[in-house]
Amino acid sequence: MRTPILALALATTILPTAAYSQVTRDMTRVTCANYLAMSPSEGRFFSAWMSGWFNQKYGYITVGLDDFSKNVASIRQWCTNKPDATIMSALEGNRPQQGPPTGQVKIDMSLITCKQYLTSDAERQIMIANWMSGYFRASRNQPIFDYQRFADNIASVGNYCRKNGDETVMSAIQKKAK
Repeated sequence: MRTPILALALATTILPTAAYSQVTRDMTRVTCANYLAMSPSEGRFFSAWMSGWFNQKYGYITVGLDDFSKNVASIRQWCTNKPDATIMSALEGNRPQQGPPTGQVKIDMSLITCKQYLTSDAERQIMIANWMSGYFRASRNQPIFDYQRFADNIASVGNYCRKNGDETVMSAIQKKAK
């Protein structure tokens, strides 16, 4: 029952109104103006995808919750003066540097188990799914977000996770996602 709910949540929260007819989105072409026009939830999910993408590109697997929020705010601020710039180019020009330990909560995305994923609320599940999508698309250098593939993968990985709760989500994705 959760899979149809997640698919419905996906369709109603991350798909922009104009994108209902589009099947894919080239993430390299999303401009600052596009990003700033996104609803708050769509912006969070887009940011999670980009975080996964750049974490994979830079060899990171942890997400600092404070850093994530600060990075999103920084990009939004930067975008106010550069509406035609693409988000991807902005982020490629600003490689994050490892700073000193700050005591913030850091999540090792490679250790999230299927059980932890499935017992999270729907928004957290979609955030994790978007981050993982960006991460695995980056590993293949494929910056295209395919809405149908994403929904199919959520269903496939969710079904697999229900039977394999102790396995990590990353492992489940590697086995079941397209």
